[in-house]
Amino acid sequence: MIKLIVFDMDGVIVDTEYLDFQLQQAYIKEIAKEPSKLTHDDFSRLVGRSGKDLLRRIRKLSQSDLAEEEIERGLQRVEAQKYRKESYLPLFRQDILAVLDYARAHDIALAVASSTQKKYIFEILTNCGIQDYFDAVVSGEDFETSKPNPAIYLSVLNRLGIPSEQALAVEDSASGIAAAKKAGMKTVAYEEKRMAIDQSQADYVAKDMLDILDYIKSFS
Repeated sequence: MIKLIVFDMDGVIVDTEYLDFQLQQAYIKEIAKEPSKLTHDDFSRLVGRSGKDLLRRIRKLSQSDLAEEEIERGLQRVEAQKYRKESYLPLFRQDILAVLDYARAHDIALAVASSTQKKYIFEILTNCGIQDYFDAVVSGEDFETSKPNPAIYLSVLNRLGIPSEQALAVEDSASGIAAAKKAGMKTVAYEEKRMAIDQSQADYVAKDMLDILDYIKSFS
């Protein structure tokens, strides 16, 4: 039986992962020594990465001489563009409400575990009108290492006192799926075909939130 559902945010609650992919790609091409040699797969490998891990990967991919601090400022500009209200509100997956209402009606705890900065997580949840559904909201900025390290998921499980075998993570990126699996959780991948993301390690790949809801109901 499922007692906890933990959602990633970008690419799951809001379809901002692909927007980030596009914005990040444009920025990297600006700073890359040989942008024409960069491929769709190169950029796809950055999906779900954050923090120092992302910085190192971008610097290596672009072969840029810029300092990490300068690249970080560039990524902050990308984030600011992505998290404008007019950017993310049209990307809110409203069918998540069916999952949230089902969980509330069946005493299933709800949480968000996202690598995104806490200020953006709460802003998005509030503006999408769903913040009050969640029993815990955890940001990757509170951890030394980001996904695929399972620390963020282990923190949620510990905070809510729910065993991993009774918890389900909803993810989209390979690193997010890996983090949830390492924490011992069942994992659903929100299907993504626009980017070259390996979702094969998930227990189930869902086409939308209603598909995810049917999967959750299969455990009742």
